[in-house]
Amino acid sequence: MKVAAINDLSGFGKCSLVADMTVLSAMGFQCCPLPTAVLSAQTGYSSYYSKDLTGIIPEYTREWEKQSETFDGIITGFMMSNVQALNSLDFIKEFKTSGTTVLVDPVMGDDGRTYTNFSADLLQTIREMTKEADIITPNLTELILLADESPENIMKLKGEDLISEISKLSMAVGGDRGKIVAVTGIPLEESDEVGNFILENGVSKIISSKSNKVHYSGTGDLFAAVFLGAYISGKSAFDAADLASRFIYSSIIDTPTDTSPNAGVEYEKNLKMLIS
Repeated sequence: MKVAAINDLSGFGKCSLVADMTVLSAMGFQCCPLPTAVLSAQTGYSSYYSKDLTGIIPEYTREWEKQSETFDGIITGFMMSNVQALNSLDFIKEFKTSGTTVLVDPVMGDDGRTYTNFSADLLQTIREMTKEADIITPNLTELILLADESPENIMKLKGEDLISEISKLSMAVGGDRGKIVAVTGIPLEESDEVGNFILENGVSKIISSKSNKVHYSGTGDLFAAVFLGAYISGKSAFDAADLASRFIYSSIIDTPTDTSPNAGVEYEKNLKMLIS
């Protein structure tokens, strides 16, 4: 089984394509990487080299189409620009079949703020990408952006009020059209837990796990990759989220406390959890 992964490749940070390739390979998939950019280190580092690879997605699309390639899954992540998002949308439309599961991770911001790659055009194109997706994995900020709401008021909500709002927004961005929506990294009232809101076929559930309250690089990428691999392998969205949450928490436990959050979590030896 093959999964096409459209994401950036960072030398340090254990995120993006590094997460996609290692996780999906451990789960028994051939991961076919399509890099949007190459970086010496992920952008949380104080200094890094970045090479924008805008323009290669159409070339990969053309060559893989000539090879008559097919994919059981497509996963998308960080887009340098709206042009890359448009190219990725074309890629999805070219290769998506009835047997292809598409996961769109709408990487645009976090903690109520947008990333430097954000633009109104990018937001609109990512919304078009989510229409083609089977699974959407935003964090809370990205969910709010997709739903065209203001982060200021929603980010202040807590407890049941927050979950109720997330449920409403998840339906608005695709849940009402049968898409699976997995909203990651939700702060729960319990100080040592983080939640993931999962919506599948109109049914929702919070999958929670312990948290040390450190925001490590790449955990969203790890979650998306595990979730897609587990779902394609036959697990429900809820079971896929539970596996991803347990995998990430086990990796956090194994990460020394003096490790910089920019370096990511030490997940390598926990890949055995994903091998069936």
